[in-house]
Amino acid sequence: MSLDITLLGTDGTPKKQVSIGVDDHYRLTQLIGQSRGLLTRLNDYYADAEFEHAELDRLAEEVRTLLIRCAGDTALFSFLTGLGELIVEAKEEQKPLLAIAD
Repeated sequence: MSLDITLLGTDGTPKKQVSIGVDDHYRLTQLIGQSRGLLTRLNDYYADAEFEHAELDRLAEEVRTLLIRCAGDTALFSFLTGLGELIVEAKEEQKPLLAIAD
């Protein structure tokens, strides 16, 4: 089981996604801490979440900040890098990102 952050295609199925497993998710939530940022929507590993297109610039900034803080954690760094790339693509397509508990 993983938590998948997805960009949906025109047919409503995931076009592109990044996934995070439970152990990496735990480390992510510890890194996020008690911030009031958008990424706190991912705190519940078993719940879906959505990031609207209008929120993607702010989400990208949060991801950049976390990338600096987790440079020594290869798995988390890889997830956040992929999420950053997914944000860019979602912005270009003017679409939201969905977190789907799978």
